[in-house]
Amino acid sequence: MIGMDSTVYYILGGAVVLLHAAALSFAARYFLHMLQLESYYLAQYKHHMADCLPALAALSALFSLGHFAGREWGLAVLAVYSLALAAVMNGAHRRSNVKKPLVYTARIKRQTAVLAMLAAGAGAAVLLCGRNTVWLCVSAALLSSLTALSAVIAKPVEWCVRQWYISDAKKILAARPDLKIIGITGSYGKTSTKFILSTILSEKYSVQTPPSSYNTTMGVVRVIRERLQQDDQVLICEMGARHKGDIAEICRFVRPHMGIITSIGPQHLETFGDIETVMNSKFELIEALPQDGMAFFPKGNEYTERMYERAKCRKFLVSAGQGGYLWAEEMSVTPKGSRFTLKTEAGESVLCETVLLGLHNIQNILLSAACAYAMGLTLRQIARGIAKLRPVEHRLQIVASQPMTVIDDAFNSSPNGAKAALEVLASFPADRIIVTPGFVELGAEQEKYQYELGREIAQRCEKAVLVGERRTEAIRKGFLESGGDASAVFTVETLEEASALLAKIGKAGDTVLFENDLRFLEQF
Repeated sequence: MIGMDSTVYYILGGAVVLLHAAALSFAARYFLHMLQLESYYLAQYKHHMADCLPALAALSALFSLGHFAGREWGLAVLAVYSLALAAVMNGAHRRSNVKKPLVYTARIKRQTAVLAMLAAGAGAAVLLCGRNTVWLCVSAALLSSLTALSAVIAKPVEWCVRQWYISDAKKILAARPDLKIIGITGSYGKTSTKFILSTILSEKYSVQTPPSSYNTTMGVVRVIRERLQQDDQVLICEMGARHKGDIAEICRFVRPHMGIITSIGPQHLETFGDIETVMNSKFELIEALPQDGMAFFPKGNEYTERMYERAKCRKFLVSAGQGGYLWAEEMSVTPKGSRFTLKTEAGESVLCETVLLGLHNIQNILLSAACAYAMGLTLRQIARGIAKLRPVEHRLQIVASQPMTVIDDAFNSSPNGAKAALEVLASFPADRIIVTPGFVELGAEQEKYQYELGREIAQRCEKAVLVGERRTEAIRKGFLESGGDASAVFTVETLEEASALLAKIGKAGDTVLFENDLRFLEQF
């Protein structure tokens, strides 16, 4: 390359810059994924900005030596560096073991385009300056910051796109005054209750039910714009929230007629701060209901009962054996399902059977049954719907029965939900094994709830496999201080190690509960 003609240099340089921009955009998938998982909130994304930094810094430092190789050889070094960067970050992304895969939405594609333009612009500037390969290497080392910058640059466009879609969804609903809209929220049990309610209501109505993950503002918008049919009579909207105001935003264009609060407990405390804020955020659904709307709450939870007292619209309490608008008696919960007598304040009753596991699912069924009853379904129709219920994927779903029984509760990440899952596990014969990395997003309360999880595990399980030594230290401590056998608790660093260990410590007839991480189940 000695004595390369300037025209040739710039042509080759342009090709290398484009390669660098493409490689950097591909490498940024990891950080774009983290941003997507954090619902594009930069305040939460910042916790990921130091991820992979040592590897990126080392790689960049090594290849930035191309700066001293002359402008021609510098191009070759930059080309190799770009490919190495893509390979390293691709490996990091594959090993990230997060619950939800990266979804290539239009937003992600737009942000990737912004990233590519930033990289290409920086590359063009470096090319014109000559031997400054080092600056491109340094910028790639700060890939997480570049991703954040691209999000800031794209924010005005994303806001306009978001508002257009919301406005369009609002127009669609305005043209459907006959449509009954039911909002469901809570700290846990939202998705299960959504599908339970849909199954029961389908005995009388045509129901539009969003898929599992469509519980954000834009998720609900997509359901309305892409899935709602002209003959649908009921629209069920699951409403998730990680910040105060999230549910209020959905309600402003959805305008629900009925609302179900499934539970209130410690979840997303990293963003909410405390349970009082969680309660007030979930109450945004009830505040959005019209005066003649209907709200349904479970008995036995301090926060949901307080919400019931605050509600201004028609309101109903349901319970397992405690009376109310509708309740369950003579409950029987086994590893094969549940059976109970459904009773109403009017004196009616019906026997109900379901394959769903656990007392907490009876509560979810009762909330759904109460809503269906208020919408005109008979007890016979409700019981028929209950009999048709099937487990929701990754929520206390038995996925194998031989040689070991495997219970998939992989999408459960709240302390109350984990406790309910352990109660279900306790109904199965020994030996019982839990595999879990513990909780996330509980902020300052994380160690406390991890410790309590360890105590619960000691009471319910014979063996425990903990994934991630630093994260699960408090779980181990709680397990041991509650009488757990030190030889029965194992700590591994990866999911692959957990699966390999299970093959050694498990035996035919054991029951394994996978709690809180979807990727465990890839091995089964």
